[in-house]
Amino acid sequence: IVTGISAGTVMITYSTGTGCNATTTVTVNTLPMGITGATNICTGSTTTLSDGMGGGSWSSSNPAVATIGSITGIVTGIAPGSAIITYTLGTGCSTTIIVFVNPGPAAITGINSICIGSATTLYDATTGGTWSSSNPAIGSVDAGGVVYGNALGTATISYTVTSATTCAATTTVTVNPLPGPITGSANVCQGSTITLSDAATGGIWSSSNTTIATVSPGGLVTGISPGPVTITYMLGAGCSAGTTLIVNPVPSPVSGPNTVCATQSITLFDATPGGTWSSSSLTIGTVDP
Repeated sequence: IVTGISAGTVMITYSTGTGCNATTTVTVNTLPMGITGATNICTGSTTTLSDGMGGGSWSSSNPAVATIGSITGIVTGIAPGSAIITYTLGTGCSTTIIVFVNPGPAAITGINSICIGSATTLYDATTGGTWSSSNPAIGSVDAGGVVYGNALGTATISYTVTSATTCAATTTVTVNPLPGPITGSANVCQGSTITLSDAATGGIWSSSNTTIATVSPGGLVTGISPGPVTITYMLGAGCSAGTTLIVNPVPSPVSGPNTVCATQSITLFDATPGGTWSSSSLTIGTVDP
């Protein structure tokens, strides 16, 4: 039984009682220096192991739990469990280390696109974790997973659970702009049209009650029947602005004679009360209250 003490070559001799000998040369090779790096990782995450002696190759005893790049030493956690990671030199000498893969939180669920000034709630089925944001100025998150849209942009929201190591699930939340305020008249007559507009482009117009008023893709509102209606302008991300429009009934038809002699008078009537009379040309014909 030959035990390697230090690197080098040694002649091993076997002698009989007659003085006859047989010899062989044994080479003692250097062991790797020892693996360094984190030995606890999360599923889906990576860590890099290293050994001070280069030129070797890496392998995993259980690739279903953890894989490792044969040259890079980058370990990827595949599933909870443990795997023996081996670093082997060209001489066959090797050293090992055990890597433990810890389960991470469940995937984050919930709506991850919100409007500036609004909020959305995210969820994670794994209990006991904490929420955090990579950019609270854009999207902050409270202890209950409620994300607030503070400014336009994106923020990475993390849910972190700590056991043997710290593992996190992440999702990206986008904070989208609101349309500008809707401009245009707040009143339209039954059977007439008005045009509403918004400074933001590319949105979609809609009416809360098309039996009262309809609205075209260009913002042209048509009064259908008397009453209030909400007209909404929505951008692609679901952010919207709204305005309340009143559709007013038209007066009854004006009745009475429609000819009069110069300097003489006639009386016109309308069955709808509360209106006011006006003339298109006071130099031709005037009308009193």
